[in-house]
Amino acid sequence: MTSWAFSKKIALRYLWSKRSEAFISIITVISVIGVAIGVMVLNIVMSVMTGFEHELREKIVGTDSHIVISNGSGGRIEGWQGVVEAAKSVSGVVSVSPFTYNQVLIRSESRSSGLLVRGILEDSASAEQVKSYLPNSASLDPLFRPPSVTVIDATGEESEATIPGILIGRSLASALGVFSGTPVSILSPQVTSTPFGLVPSFRRFVVVGTYKSGLVEYENGVAYVALAEAQKFFNLGDSVSGLEVRVADVNDAPRLAQLILAKLGGGEAGFAVRDWTLTNKPLWDAIQLEKRVYFIVLLLIIVMASFSIVTTLIMIVLEKRKDIAIMKTLGASTGSVARIFRIQGAVIGGLGTIIGLVLGFAGCVGLKRWGFPIDERIFQMSTLPIQIDPLNFVMVGVAAFFICFFATVYPARRAAQLEPSEVLRYD
Repeated sequence: MTSWAFSKKIALRYLWSKRSEAFISIITVISVIGVAIGVMVLNIVMSVMTGFEHELREKIVGTDSHIVISNGSGGRIEGWQGVVEAAKSVSGVVSVSPFTYNQVLIRSESRSSGLLVRGILEDSASAEQVKSYLPNSASLDPLFRPPSVTVIDATGEESEATIPGILIGRSLASALGVFSGTPVSILSPQVTSTPFGLVPSFRRFVVVGTYKSGLVEYENGVAYVALAEAQKFFNLGDSVSGLEVRVADVNDAPRLAQLILAKLGGGEAGFAVRDWTLTNKPLWDAIQLEKRVYFIVLLLIIVMASFSIVTTLIMIVLEKRKDIAIMKTLGASTGSVARIFRIQGAVIGGLGTIIGLVLGFAGCVGLKRWGFPIDERIFQMSTLPIQIDPLNFVMVGVAAFFICFFATVYPARRAAQLEPSEVLRYD
């Protein structure tokens, strides 16, 4: 029998002791359960954190854009049609849509709020994205072809008139106390010269609907109007504030952004190209840091469970002192004796890790299927998000096994250092 086979046979026999040593078997089971619980909790928490990251990325990238092309000096983009064609020629780009972005003050009859008005082009990818935020698959037609509304002129008489439409967030509509068909006033910080001095630009819009993006801050701060109306109101002519680019693979956006910039002539051409990872870099860095901290902190649960493995192995060493002495007397090497207890610890840790991975996966599937309700006003989602990432499970499993295996070092060394003469002399 080889040294390895000998160590394995003895180790497996020691794991399930006789009735007189049943207490050791109970501690062994408790050690397995402790490791399994630690691995399960860590897997579920990592899946929840990954789920939050995924949901937040989908919402932010969905409401914004994968890549934004803007004027490098902060001005407008003239002749944007040529820029659109150049960007579309890059492989991996799905769509390129022009937009305008301007700050305004929106006023209802009794309330007002600061707002960013985004002008979008009909039938563009941006318009399709906004359409997905409308309730019950409503149409965006009223935004580009608003219906007539009743207005009151200076003499107090009512008349029918067609005024531009504006789509605002559900949260902002609630804060302003407006609904579909309600006229609102938009004031721009741009001023015009009149006989009465410099006055801000002012125009009436009609609320044609509300949208729900899942991000309350976004709903409170962004409204949509037709691109032509925005250009007219802000005196932009045919220019735009920028172009939003959507790509087939959002993770490939940084590389495609560099290709687009090179296609446009580089930074010397006066363009700035930013992908979503740069636009929201502080947020993603904070999320990644939080995931690492959670992983390290919860890994301490497994470290604590590994102490029970140390206890179990030390008790087995003390219980089997005579057996160890006899084995060494009969020729068992120090390495073989130490290997017995390393195998025991590896079996306990491996079994606990496998059970924990299975329970963690089952818990994630259960949470994903039946959901765990959370406050939508705080977390921007109604149920706990779960994203099962195989890499997370592999990392947790490997880390747990190595922690448990490291816990066998001291007991194995203690067993290997036993002197047969000293043990047999007193026992």
